[in-house]
Amino acid sequence: MTTRSSGFTLIELLVVVAIIGILSAVGVVSYSGYVSGAQKTAAENTLYQLALAQTEFFTDNRSYKVGGDSQCPATTDTTEDLATALLGGEGTIPKDFNFCAEEGIMIDFQITATAKPASGLICVIILNSNNELDKDGCP
Repeated sequence: MTTRSSGFTLIELLVVVAIIGILSAVGVVSYSGYVSGAQKTAAENTLYQLALAQTEFFTDNRSYKVGGDSQCPATTDTTEDLATALLGGEGTIPKDFNFCAEEGIMIDFQITATAKPASGLICVIILNSNNELDKDGCP
């Protein structure tokens, strides 16, 4: 009399593990693309919000809130300065980008969002006072 096992064979288990591995690899790539797209969209929305705040600041002060440098290095300090001066405090700007505002040539102001190295993005987004958006290096 022979007994028959009702369990899975090793080959069947390896095939299932391989299929799960392929599906998870596709899912991770898709998810990371979704996350980076969401980060860029959040930065663009913040740029538009800062542009509106610049207009309000100009109405109150007859000048735009810009940094002292001619080349705008977007750093944590410039981001916090913009958040405090234009948006009412820290925590209002996405954490994956640094922002700065500068006087533009032939335009009133220009706001730059530069991706932080830790975010994994290589992206610079520039918005001028005419609401023209330039995505340099952003896929």
